[in-house]
Amino acid sequence: MVHSVAAPAAGHDAADTRLAWRARVAALLFALLVAALAGLVVAFAISARGANRQFTQASLSERQAAVVARIVALAPAGQGPALERALADYRALVAEEVGLARGPTLTREQIRADALVQLARTPGAQMRLEALARTIDGQENGELQAGRRALARAGQRSMVLAGLLAAVALACAACGAWLLWRSNRALAAMVKARTARIAAVDASRRLFFAKVSHELRTPVAAVRSAAEVALDQPDADPHLLRETLGHIVAQAGFLTHRIDELLGLAAADDGRLALASAPFDLGQVVAEAVAAARPYAASVDVAMALAAPARLLPMMGDARWLRQALLAVIENGIKFSPMDSALGVTLMPADGVAEVVIHDRGPGVMEAELPRIFDAYYQTHEGRQRGGSGLGLALARWVAERHGGSVQAANQPDGGCAIRFHLPLQDGAV
Repeated sequence: MVHSVAAPAAGHDAADTRLAWRARVAALLFALLVAALAGLVVAFAISARGANRQFTQASLSERQAAVVARIVALAPAGQGPALERALADYRALVAEEVGLARGPTLTREQIRADALVQLARTPGAQMRLEALARTIDGQENGELQAGRRALARAGQRSMVLAGLLAAVALACAACGAWLLWRSNRALAAMVKARTARIAAVDASRRLFFAKVSHELRTPVAAVRSAAEVALDQPDADPHLLRETLGHIVAQAGFLTHRIDELLGLAAADDGRLALASAPFDLGQVVAEAVAAARPYAASVDVAMALAAPARLLPMMGDARWLRQALLAVIENGIKFSPMDSALGVTLMPADGVAEVVIHDRGPGVMEAELPRIFDAYYQTHEGRQRGGSGLGLALARWVAERHGGSVQAANQPDGGCAIRFHLPLQDGAV
């Protein structure tokens, strides 16, 4: 028995999943790298801001020391306008330093600045002015040295951060290049695999339509040939004429079944085939399918045997399409059965599920091909040699699944292949 066309399989789902997983990993790595880069940029900005503040404070300390020295030099000379300008400059520098940062040291510095201004304007306070100037100069020099040390540390931190920034940037570039390479490689492999699958499906479609054309032409040719022979022998034995008419009816029925399968599959692929839902007797449907196949079986010398319980087996669904599906599998088995052999059909209900087994005596299916017999447009080696489209098996699986059931194939120890339908019965059926 040969299997072929079935519903298109989603064989590329695994590849899509892997590609999506890689994309998520790439996005996560990129987000981590961007976060690290942003953190380093923020740290670098904070360090640069601190260094700038230290530089400004050091510059203010240096300028304050110079202005204090100028005030000390101008105070004894009595140069009022120049001294006032120097005092104003000193107050402005102290106010600018206070604006940068506040604390006890700056408060003391403001007090000393006020004292310095008072002493500079007081006659005879030169010694106290010089002593205070030395104190202020020492403080400013200390601040200047501290600022220089802070600037040196900030410079070192900046160098380290700059190195880290460069390293992270290189890591980002390397990671991006690696991820791009992997993604392109995976995409190229997926495109190549899908292209190969499309080419294989296209080749299978061509073979499929060639087989369908041959299978439709064969019964037409047989009908025409038998009719022509009968017409050429008007005085032939009535028994022979009746036998000829029987062959014509069998071939016409076979042709009708193939056309029904084609139309059914086309509608099913389009989503237009709507199955009915009504109660029916599964045993009667199986018996009708066997009866419809008997003329074709008799024309090729294949006996048929049906084993089914006599009781009612209620089921919900579309009796006509289920009958067509069973008939398609039966006729497929007849086609690949040797002459003078038998094809068995068995119906066995158990635990609310009915099993319909169609067992032929044909060559069976190669073990390596069994996992693929329901793939889209796939034909076994034996099927390609003997002809046939396999439309019926595709239709059989489609109808079985729409009824909530399934269909499987397996080689039998005593030879041949068995197709098993598992179909749910109505509640209460045993």
